[in-house]
Amino acid sequence: MTETSKTSELPRRFNRLYANYIRSFAAISVIFIHSTGTYLPDFDPANSMDARWWTGNIYCSLLRWATPFFIMLSGSFLLDPSQPESTGQFLRKRIVRVLLPFAFWTVVYMVYQYRLSLFSSSTELPRASEVLYKIFFEDVYYHLWFVPMIVSLYLLTPTFRIFIQHAQRRDIEYFLVVAFSITAIQHLIPGFFIFEYVGWLGYIGFYVLGYYLGTYSLPQPWRKILYALALLMPAVTALGTWWLSLQKGAHDQTLFIYFSPNVVLMTTALFSWLRWYDWSAFADRFPGFDRWIQQFSGLSFGVYFIHALMLDILKNGYIGQWHTTSELFFNRPVNPLIGAIPQAILVLLISYGCVYLLSKLPGSKKWLM
Repeated sequence: MTETSKTSELPRRFNRLYANYIRSFAAISVIFIHSTGTYLPDFDPANSMDARWWTGNIYCSLLRWATPFFIMLSGSFLLDPSQPESTGQFLRKRIVRVLLPFAFWTVVYMVYQYRLSLFSSSTELPRASEVLYKIFFEDVYYHLWFVPMIVSLYLLTPTFRIFIQHAQRRDIEYFLVVAFSITAIQHLIPGFFIFEYVGWLGYIGFYVLGYYLGTYSLPQPWRKILYALALLMPAVTALGTWWLSLQKGAHDQTLFIYFSPNVVLMTTALFSWLRWYDWSAFADRFPGFDRWIQQFSGLSFGVYFIHALMLDILKNGYIGQWHTTSELFFNRPVNPLIGAIPQAILVLLISYGCVYLLSKLPGSKKWLM
């Protein structure tokens, strides 16, 4: 593939479609991960074939690419050096774009977590210092870590645009090899030599990788090898995690870390395939599904924010005392490996429905999604 093989040469509709499909698939996959991932810390070496733990292990091993996809999509567009914005314009536009919804949902999740204190006279109200510490030094809720992380990448974007503007393809490839090699070594061999002191390359690697895969199609020989290896990675991740957990006597997350080679290989291959797939032909063949994807993609940020709340509400049976988890579907026991599917679909539909209705309120998109 030559330097001239860039996205500018592709039909505009093709460019727009791939991003909406990738964003939608990633949002749906995150719901599946969060529906089952809570089982993973419960690994018991005396019962290593427990169906609950294997449910989380299998789904997370299959879908570990979901969160990196959001980072890579941002990089594929925002690192484009042809963008006419000044640094100030870019930062104001992008940071406000994510911080306003983050502020709104932070309040929602803080109220939800302290609901007993706020709405029960028998429980003491949280101290202001406790609330502020949680907001600024901890994750308000387990999925909200993503926003501060992406904001940190936005702060670096003007600098990396300069690098991209003057870099040849091989320069970007060199950076990607260095970034993912260092982060892999840091996690797999902690404290090793000079790599111990370079601790900021992880998410930046995915950010730049998104631009690279969005701009360049991989050469055919590389693509075949990468796709073949990627097909093996879910099994490698699941079986490797099981073996490492057995050795440790507790759940081992080594192969679930986003920067582990198994996750990077799987993420790179799938993103590349989805990026260069002809979604225009797909949309023409399935226009109804395509319309839903386009609509869902526009609301996916809001779905990401609200889905964790819906998961907990359904788990606790706050809607009509109907408890729904991977093990219970409307209070009926179900095998978790199978039950994870209707649970995630239900959470997806409720989250999507809520965000769709909220999007109809004046000014809501600015604050909610």
